[in-house]
Amino acid sequence: MSSSIDYGYELESTLHSPASLSKSESYRPISYSPSSIQKSNGPLTYRGEQTFEPSKLTEGRSKIGQDRQNRLLNVYQSLSWIFGFKEKFSLILFFVCGGALLGFCLARAYMMNGKIMREQTVPGEFRWFNLKTYRINYIIHIYLSIVGGILVGLQFLPTIRRKSVLWHRINGYTCIILLIIGNVSGGIISRRAFGGEINAQTAYYILAIMLIFSALMGYRNVKRNTRNHRKWMLRSVVYFSVVITARLIMLASRLIISNIGTYYSLWRCDEVFFVLQDEDTLVQRFAQCSSSTPSDNGLYVPVHASVHEGKLGTASAVRVVQGMALWVATIIHMALVEVYIRSTESANHQRHGFVLEARDFDSSKTYSPRNSYW
Repeated sequence: MSSSIDYGYELESTLHSPASLSKSESYRPISYSPSSIQKSNGPLTYRGEQTFEPSKLTEGRSKIGQDRQNRLLNVYQSLSWIFGFKEKFSLILFFVCGGALLGFCLARAYMMNGKIMREQTVPGEFRWFNLKTYRINYIIHIYLSIVGGILVGLQFLPTIRRKSVLWHRINGYTCIILLIIGNVSGGIISRRAFGGEINAQTAYYILAIMLIFSALMGYRNVKRNTRNHRKWMLRSVVYFSVVITARLIMLASRLIISNIGTYYSLWRCDEVFFVLQDEDTLVQRFAQCSSSTPSDNGLYVPVHASVHEGKLGTASAVRVVQGMALWVATIIHMALVEVYIRSTESANHQRHGFVLEARDFDSSKTYSPRNSYW
């Protein structure tokens, strides 16, 4: 019997009559029965012609690993079906890219508190943001960009487009309004943001123009051409996300230039005084800034860029790299979004209701992720 073999016992009913054996004699552990093992050059052979093969153990382990992989694949397919994705890697891209945007907006949401906003802004910026024009636009930019960034990710869930067209429309119009107003206000404060360096200014202006133009083109093609609507809205959101990549580049590059140690940025004396908050320290470090009105001194002085030299040095390092980080991030995002749009050109061919579907789409059949791309 197989059960006796599995637990290391042999049934000797074939050698003796069951009636003539006691219960203890009928089942004897193999390890204590030398006669039960036959000597041979091959694998160990037990009575009943049962042979132990090590390869079967390896096959069993591989089967367990394959079962686990299949379970993970089933979970991924189920999530793709729930969210309405049809392409193999669409769910991964949504979690990576959409998750990065959502995470960044949620991480910066605490800046909607006025006190924390001042603390987290780069030192010296509120020399200008305290002025009414810049303060109002800065608050508008922070609030609307965070809220719009949180809502815009929902626009790229196919299940919402298929089952809640009204919600898709309302949320889409809301996102367009929030992002356009937020970028206009951001363009206003860019005159003084990060020292008002011309390379950073132009990067912000170009980004604002690109995003607003893409959003308006997407709105224009909502009912005229759904395929073009998809492309333009993808571009607008990708351009909106440039600041995330720029921030990562900035964090790395400011450490690099600090180690190099030969970079400087220009600061107005009143900006330096706003950071140091001490006139004696100001005059000691920057003798040119000696003035009877240090809080309103328009003279420019070079400030060493280094994250190892307190708030002033860190802010100077950010000013040096901010424009470069924005331009590099913009180029990266422009290239990647065009590659993605062209690589998914064949995914959407015709319109069913308000949703783009593949050319072989049959609305009478229930969608199954297994049959579509796995």
